[in-house]
Amino acid sequence: MAFIRFTEEQKEQARCTDLAAFLKSRGEKLKRAGLEHEWNYGGEKITIRGNLWYNQYKMEGGDIIDFVRDFYNLTFSEAVELLLSEQGISVLPEQTIHQKEKKPFALPQANPDMRRVYAYLLKRRFLDREVVQFFTRAGLLYEDREFHNAVFVGLDENGVPRHAHKRGTYSESGYKGNVEGSEPEYSFHHIGTGNRLYVFEAPVDMLSYISLYKANWREHSYVALCSVAPHGALHILKTNPHIDTVITCLDHDGAGIEGNHRIKEAVLEAGDYTVTWEQPEFKDWNEGLKKEHGLKPIIGTEHSGLVRMRELCRELVSGYFGESCSQYPLEDLRERYERLRRLPVNKRKEIQTQSQELAGAAFLLARKQFAALEKSYTAPQYETILLRLYAPHHDHTGYKSRMAEIGERLEHLQKMFQANEIVPESKQMEQIKNILSLAVDGLRLSVFMEQQQNLPQRRESSGHTEGLAAVM
Repeated sequence: MAFIRFTEEQKEQARCTDLAAFLKSRGEKLKRAGLEHEWNYGGEKITIRGNLWYNQYKMEGGDIIDFVRDFYNLTFSEAVELLLSEQGISVLPEQTIHQKEKKPFALPQANPDMRRVYAYLLKRRFLDREVVQFFTRAGLLYEDREFHNAVFVGLDENGVPRHAHKRGTYSESGYKGNVEGSEPEYSFHHIGTGNRLYVFEAPVDMLSYISLYKANWREHSYVALCSVAPHGALHILKTNPHIDTVITCLDHDGAGIEGNHRIKEAVLEAGDYTVTWEQPEFKDWNEGLKKEHGLKPIIGTEHSGLVRMRELCRELVSGYFGESCSQYPLEDLRERYERLRRLPVNKRKEIQTQSQELAGAAFLLARKQFAALEKSYTAPQYETILLRLYAPHHDHTGYKSRMAEIGERLEHLQKMFQANEIVPESKQMEQIKNILSLAVDGLRLSVFMEQQQNLPQRRESSGHTEGLAAVM
């Protein structure tokens, strides 16, 4: 195809195409999830909002031009041309588009021995020999012939390999990745007879944890997601009804902490499970093994948003604990939201202040509702309740999305209260949870504007990947 020199206006017009509408016009089925849509692409969940997308499995995304180039194997010019044609703008005769096909899954050829893998796992990663041998004898771990990678195999319910994760064994190699065609539901795992499922990011993390806590380990179930997407864990829960408790054990860093929250949310949506969080002392579980063998471990890092939200929850409770709720709290919240919505986006300090005040008003309404149920909590207890409602993995959005979420939650609250019916205590507790969630939304917006204070102004429709959060 000949090169087309598009104008900046044409590129911008193509970039503004709604991605969900684009996919629906091609017969794709999408699931609505709040302000977003979800598209299942061969087991990979693609989150879509407006003209933006994010692959939860591969942890990558971009705008609709990036999407069309990636999923339809087009050049930049072909992608822009197609998107313009969606809007009735003809540049060249329409091209035939073929969606790329995935290669069938096949395990890498095995090496005759496992000397390099054993040396890597036992001497460099300090895994327990008996644990490694258990998975080797089960056919779940071997060394590939071509590159001498450690291959961690995931089997389906019939014992058929459906997933494989490769980890480089050379000292200078940091290589890791899934074999093409792997089905995420069947990532590396072990099923025990007990009711617990331990969830990890990577196979070495999983084997490190087992090495650290070997006592009766075979009784429990374990899964290495080989990503931070929850497919593997959810499939195990679906096919193993004896499991009712999930312990997320991801890395002690920002991404791992967000992953713990993301998995908890997905598991609770899937059913009535108990979900807890076990965090490694250091960066990950293997660093704990290194410490036991006299090496200096890499320390863990906290999630900056979680740290700041803890501070704001404390400030909110201490600042409003002795205050009284407005006589007409819903009208007060609506007026505060409208004032907030009318502020220009560049009035960052004012938005920050107004959002905190909205959070305070919501907190007072929640306390009033608790009092009506004859429930009383201390200030530290309220701080804990608020912090538990904060989901850091939802923070990768921008100003418009946060404002829309506050507006939608407020509208939902008004409908709940306007129903004017006698409801059981469980329903009233749900109302209070939504009110406190509104308070957290206000604090989240405050944190976002606080973070924007030192950033330069930029166009929200820039289309560059770095502007993703600002648009969404």
